[in-house]
Amino acid sequence: MENANKFLKDYANGISKGMNVAKLGRVVKFYPDTMRIDVMPLPSEDNAMIINVPVATVRTKDFLLYYPFKPNDNVVLLFVDNDTDNILLGEDSIETERDHDVSDCICLGGFTLLTEKLKVDDKDAFIMQNMDNTAKIILKKNGDIDIKCKKFKVLAERIDLN
Repeated sequence: MENANKFLKDYANGISKGMNVAKLGRVVKFYPDTMRIDVMPLPSEDNAMIINVPVATVRTKDFLLYYPFKPNDNVVLLFVDNDTDNILLGEDSIETERDHDVSDCICLGGFTLLTEKLKVDDKDAFIMQNMDNTAKIILKKNGDIDIKCKKFKVLAERIDLN
């Protein structure tokens, strides 16, 4: 019985060793028109660069939250369960039987290193800001909105103030 357990454990370890699920990576290049990146999974000595990786962001049919990535930004990578080629082309089918392949990678967004500290003014609010904290929009729970910036420009055909 002990040999059977060892065999099954070794077999399961062998299967999972080649399976990609999620990794941390660093951006090499960003393509703003398609919201894709070339990325180096970490540790870099154990991995090859993955190109043309879609970035998951807040996006619907009518709305988009856009933010630019820069080289060396830290990101989370997810390796999807199955072939994503046709799905990313807008179809509802798969072409191959591949599972958790590096070519089916999606970037989930950035993360903060343990050695970094964020400069956030109100930890209980929704905040959109640049990293050096020179421009920000703070949406507070009570409904107040604070905006801080060097220059504020409004482009509108009409402005209504109540």
